[in-house]
Amino acid sequence: MHRSRHQAVMALLLLWLPLSSVVADDTPASNGVEPPSEAIDADGDDTADYDVETTVDISDAKKGVLIDSDVRPIVDYFDVDGRDGTSVSDERLGARVRLGGNFGMTDSLYVGARLAGVCFTDDCDPEFVLESATPANNGLEGGQFTFDELYLQWFRTERGAIALGRLQTRFVLRGGVYAKSLDRNNSNNVNVNWTDGLQATYRARNGWNSSFILERNARDGTGSIRHGQLDFDDSSARNTYFAGFENITRWGPVSQRGFNVSYLPASLLKDGDPNGRREDYWGFVGRLMFRWPQRTEGARFRGGTEIGYAPETATSVAANLDTSVSGLAWNIVASVMDFRPRHNIGINYAQTGAGWLLSPQYRPNEELFEIRYQWRPKHFALLEARVSWREDLEQQIGTLQKREEFDFYLRATWEFTLKDR
Repeated sequence: MHRSRHQAVMALLLLWLPLSSVVADDTPASNGVEPPSEAIDADGDDTADYDVETTVDISDAKKGVLIDSDVRPIVDYFDVDGRDGTSVSDERLGARVRLGGNFGMTDSLYVGARLAGVCFTDDCDPEFVLESATPANNGLEGGQFTFDELYLQWFRTERGAIALGRLQTRFVLRGGVYAKSLDRNNSNNVNVNWTDGLQATYRARNGWNSSFILERNARDGTGSIRHGQLDFDDSSARNTYFAGFENITRWGPVSQRGFNVSYLPASLLKDGDPNGRREDYWGFVGRLMFRWPQRTEGARFRGGTEIGYAPETATSVAANLDTSVSGLAWNIVASVMDFRPRHNIGINYAQTGAGWLLSPQYRPNEELFEIRYQWRPKHFALLEARVSWREDLEQQIGTLQKREEFDFYLRATWEFTLKDR
């Protein structure tokens, strides 16, 4: 069993290492001068920076100090019809606050840290926590603050980097109005969560960015959002491995191509019992985004999809279903950007099988439909309004009905940056 796990980890590394080279076109230019390439910068990515940025940002490999902070207040209303036939509705006002910075000791080595916390009208008793696993299913609880970044980063070249410590990792569908993910998206919405471990990245001249992540899990959980029958109590389940590849330079009408592989050894409770069978959990995700027409101003359309598949799932009994457990998950997004200057609108539809347990934004055994409106005024906060409907795909055994949820929020995002570089 241990040999097969080592072989799986080596296979993932062997997948990442050659592909990070294969996707790179590193042929030296004449006289040793690197030719200009559109792959150096994102080509027309309309998605908000603070919804896609990660701890590893090669463009910031400079000496000096960078102070970065953001505030995201939110008004949220939800109405839930439970599986037992009861209904509950509530509204709350809250905010997420983050203050961080990094210090470049040399051109290739720097350290960084960020303090983050959340506060809500019904839960705002200040408390500092420093745990390996998130206190709540989606991150911090109300009133809690922690370091969601605390790391050392080394730039081997202007294209490659390694970061070690507490990180923010994201691999999302860049949908303009949306930044959705089936597998990895730390601190989405007003959540605070993290990745403890290591991330190695390489950015090729032809636009392909590759990442390998080793995430360390605690005995009672992890910093990332995980669902259902995933459990990390066994010593063999303490490490999670991830390899991701993405290209966001224009390729005809295609504005994003990407695929990821997640490997969680001995993490799946096959029968839903911590003392029962444990299996390795694999997750495969592909994503594709289109943009038309090819311009960065004026009305334009962005549309795309993610598809995820987990070949090994828990049993029907563990998932509390009388049907087979599906490891398939998919979503589609469509956005119209600048239908009026600086006004955007989009829709998102998704179905997530009960066996897909990796997404921080889509719950297992759920169907979702969402509409989001976005206004980006100059010199002011990003303003957003969202309406979403969620419903169980399959009714669980012993319940009166499927769970249904209606949710509406208004939120704003202010970002403040101070540089000494």
